[in-house]
Amino acid sequence: MKSLALAAGALLATALAAPAAYAQLSESGGPVSYSAENLEYYDGERRLVLTGDVDIVQNDARLRADRITLFFSQSTGGDAEGGQAGLASGDIERMIAEGEVYYVRPTQSARGNRAVYEIANDSVTFSGNVVVASDENVIRGETLVLNITNRRTVIRPGSDGRVRGVFVPSEETPEQRRQREERERQRREQNSGQRSQ
Repeated sequence: MKSLALAAGALLATALAAPAAYAQLSESGGPVSYSAENLEYYDGERRLVLTGDVDIVQNDARLRADRITLFFSQSTGGDAEGGQAGLASGDIERMIAEGEVYYVRPTQSARGNRAVYEIANDSVTFSGNVVVASDENVIRGETLVLNITNRRTVIRPGSDGRVRGVFVPSEETPEQRRQREERERQRREQNSGQRSQ
């Protein structure tokens, strides 16, 4: 079961691992595109609300929900006089996705009724009928909390008091696993080096 929890943690850690104050959907970062039926921006609150079949894409990652609200920090995005820079400028400090929330990457996905990403404490909380899948591994619970900084994942049960899951043991040899982990480590180092440039 430990490998299943690690799979769930890996899903969200790679999805949102980024330097503080930079929300990322994709491990490799890059431009974020979005589409929605409606957009409302509340300048005084620095809040952007996307509603109606919302779809946010960054490289190979996709976040879909009925409604996504983005809250922007006041520390960036203003002009030299301290004025407002306009629609959705600045760093994202919090993101809330509601109603049939789906987060998908090529080999991993998560689903729930609500997801909240808090940049300040570097955590993601999925709630409401949560399902996390990685390859053939699946975990189900009511709430998933991932602290990205310390790579701690907690999945809490629903009303039946049980977390449920299925995992398929890997058939790779210890040497194949070591080689795969080394490639992943090198890729992470390369990606972190690119972000700092």
